[in-house]
Amino acid sequence: MTDYQPLEPIDPRDAFTVTPGPDPQMNRSEAASQAALLVAARAGVLGQHDEIDELLRDVAPRPDFDLPELRALERPRRLAVAEATAPLGMSPKELEGEPAPVVQEEMARTVHDLYESPAFEEAAALFEAGMQSPHPLVRVAAAAGARETTRLRPRIRQILEEGAASEDPLVSRLALEALRQIDPSDPEVQRKIGPQPRSSKRGRKSNTAAMTHGTWAAEQTWYQPGGDFYVAMAQKKPALGVHDKSFRWSGSYTDAGRRVAAAALEKWIGDEGLQQPDFFAHSHGGTVANLATRRGARFDRLFLLAWPVHDQWMPDFSRVNRIIDIRVNFDLVITLDRGGQRFPAHPKVEEHRNGWFDHPAPRQPPYWDQHELWAVV
Repeated sequence: MTDYQPLEPIDPRDAFTVTPGPDPQMNRSEAASQAALLVAARAGVLGQHDEIDELLRDVAPRPDFDLPELRALERPRRLAVAEATAPLGMSPKELEGEPAPVVQEEMARTVHDLYESPAFEEAAALFEAGMQSPHPLVRVAAAAGARETTRLRPRIRQILEEGAASEDPLVSRLALEALRQIDPSDPEVQRKIGPQPRSSKRGRKSNTAAMTHGTWAAEQTWYQPGGDFYVAMAQKKPALGVHDKSFRWSGSYTDAGRRVAAAALEKWIGDEGLQQPDFFAHSHGGTVANLATRRGARFDRLFLLAWPVHDQWMPDFSRVNRIIDIRVNFDLVITLDRGGQRFPAHPKVEEHRNGWFDHPAPRQPPYWDQHELWAVV
């Protein structure tokens, strides 16, 4: 797993003048800013107006990060691959043979054209060129876009499957989300799903805090005793008394999987003797926690870390004393997932928006250090 590295938004017209190296840590802010434009252009191609509105709200306070007119990119039809590469002045075969600096130069020119005269064809060309980037995050974002402008082909699936196996959590999560949308039964997606563990009653009562993971993340260690976030929470907030077990669920990206997990969580809380705990949940682990409140689970404070906002998965607010919503601006994964990135105004919700693009960041201790979030607990 890569070390945490804060990401800063760089205007895509500048970011695309840089060729990020193959190391996921190399020029990571430039790569993330390139990926952000690619993911935003994909939303434009698909006509995702609600998501576009949220992205525009996110970037509005940043005069140094601008987006083109995304609505103008909505697709009239899919293109043949040769049509998609035509604005680059290359055939698909020629594009594959060009060195990275040449491809980057063509992408920079295409990005300029996208801002000056936004069009579906320019977005399609940018996706094709982006798949040649040395940086895995850019390749994955471009492949997710190319799937919407051309036909699904082996090159797209190869990039996404390689990305899914990346040790960089942002690259992996973005690739898995793109693969899930192509084929929920994809082996890389299924490999991340496990059975729902059973719980059994323990003879204790407590109000200690507990944690859970997000989609495709049951095997991760950060939330488990001995994991980095668990240990950091125990050290920074010893009075919280972090529970000696963490809640694990299948990690399935399905409504059924999350509802099964919600029922299991409601039972697990009782079995563990937890009365009304603080609960920390990353991504769709927050959906599981929200659905558990509808089954009777009660939380003192529910910490939602990068939760994809969906109206149908809101909590029962009567069973939560307070919700602490912690997230980054312009979350790449949530954008691809078509989730909302702003909790509806509610007196029980306290929002903390810090940093950019990085979906895994809100469950990483250095992110909490940088933004002084331990004081929120």
